Amino acid sequence: MLAPLIAGHAIAWNIAAHDGEDDVIGAGSFADLIAAGAFAPKMLFEHEGEVIGRWLHFSEDDIGLLAVGRLDLGSVCGRRAFEMVEAGEITGLSRGANMVCLARPIPGTKSRFCKRVFHLGEISLARHPANPLAKLLHFTAGTA
Repeated sequence: MLAPLIAGHAIAWNIAAHDGEDDVIGAGSFADLIAAGAFAPKMLFEHEGEVIGRWLHFSEDDIGLLAVGRLDLGSVCGRRAFEMVEAGEITGLSRGANMVCLARPIPGTKSRFCKRVFHLGEISLARHPANPLAKLLHFTAGTA
């Protein structure tokens, strides 16, 4: 059995994330990283612990940053994440707080608008993503 594939939006464009940073990320902000093949964030569970898999592909669509990855069932946390996704307990993705981007402040808020991302160290599977539209869209249960 192959390890399960997952796919979803790690980020939805133009939505303030409720993570203390409240960044708003614009469409096209990952295009240069993706085109350069220089985008390889870790896959974590709830932003902590060991790596639970590997992100295989990224693209941008009208909704946001689409991520496709494969869970590692050989890791304890990867297996737990698999079980939680399968049970419907994990439904979202969440970007790490370690993002480096070209940004400008959004007047009247503590938020900033990111229009070009230079680095993002991890994208996690999450029960409650900070960006409410960052959702898992597909899960293969190990058959792909």
